[in-house]
Amino acid sequence: MKGIIFTELVGFLETRYGIEFADAVITDSDLENDGAFTSVGNYPSRDALTMVGIAAQLSGSEGPQICEDYGAWLYGRFNVLFPEIMARYASADALLIHVGSHIHEEVRVLYPDAKPPQIDAVTDGNQLTVTYRSHRPMAHIAYGLIRACLDTYGDLRQLRWAADARDDAATFIISAEEAPQ
Repeated sequence: MKGIIFTELVGFLETRYGIEFADAVITDSDLENDGAFTSVGNYPSRDALTMVGIAAQLSGSEGPQICEDYGAWLYGRFNVLFPEIMARYASADALLIHVGSHIHEEVRVLYPDAKPPQIDAVTDGNQLTVTYRSHRPMAHIAYGLIRACLDTYGDLRQLRWAADARDDAATFIISAEEAPQ
């Protein structure tokens, strides 16, 4: 997994919980590299999962919630780090429809060895269906990214998980209708 995900995860932990907390997560995770990440390096995705698990233990939060919050935070960081890419899209739908076909292609240009998840988005009227598939179980991060995208564009539609969602393959429904109870 690309190092930018790790450097931003550490930044998220520092921002959300404090520098001492982030240091404790890195220390308690017992990582081979002792948490020395670079944005262009490659690291095992299990290290990120370990860090999230330790952060959940230390904070008392659930791992999936930490991942969703991190995804939302990461969306904001992408606006800072890649403003020329993010500014191309006038709506949440436009951005989400182009994640797989355009944005991840640009990721591959910047990081030729990157293996981003497969993201497909299809519009049907006022509903957008976004499908996430990856060899990494990080759908909660994708959910947070989508939630932040909608918020950024002032899109008031509901975001919900499809019933058959898994951590490595999930479908998200964005619609004006109320989410089922």
